[in-house]
Amino acid sequence: MPDTSRPVCVLTGDIVKSTSLVPAEFEAVMGALETVAGTVAAWHAAPAAVCYARFRGDGWQLLLAEPQWALRASLFARAAIRRACDDGETRLAAGIGIADRGATLASSTGMAFELAGHGLESLKTHQLWMIDGGFSSAAERSLAQGLFCVCDAFSRDWTARQADIFMRLAAPDAPTMAHVADALSVQPQTVQTHFARAGGHALLDAVDAFERAHASAEQGDVSG
Repeated sequence: MPDTSRPVCVLTGDIVKSTSLVPAEFEAVMGALETVAGTVAAWHAAPAAVCYARFRGDGWQLLLAEPQWALRASLFARAAIRRACDDGETRLAAGIGIADRGATLASSTGMAFELAGHGLESLKTHQLWMIDGGFSSAAERSLAQGLFCVCDAFSRDWTARQADIFMRLAAPDAPTMAHVADALSVQPQTVQTHFARAGGHALLDAVDAFERAHASAEQGDVSG
């Protein structure tokens, strides 16, 4: 049974201009998101810690038992979509809080689901991502929201190759650039160039900052 006393993260999203995609492109995008769920689950070494569901046509949800992965998983969602379809894009909102997990995500309830759903509905026209919940002060919450906005803007123009290389190098146990170059049969400098153009170093610094801040917030909750 999942521990319902610990906060989780729920990512709720929908595909941007889904009706402009041909059926094969749309299915590739939705399939890419499902693949992300398996990728993130491997970070935990516990598949039950991640749950994915598709709903309402072009909508989707991803539940993460470890909220610290919220920003990294959001970047992986975008990368997987861009790798699958040049014109693919998703809006998403992350909600961190307690959840009452039902037999399916559709039957689950709780603050994490409410925050994610409300966040998706409240996105402004210039926004594609947002986050709410999970931090102990208004200042930490505002900084986390700002970090999500900047990472969203910084990764919007990824090419399929940049997205692919970012995914390979941004996992918690990522291989070296040399190993990625070998896997792709290219020179290490090519990997470095695509990663740099994707903003990979700055994005991973942001991910690290978010994950450390969230860990600190959780420790504060426990000590309090």
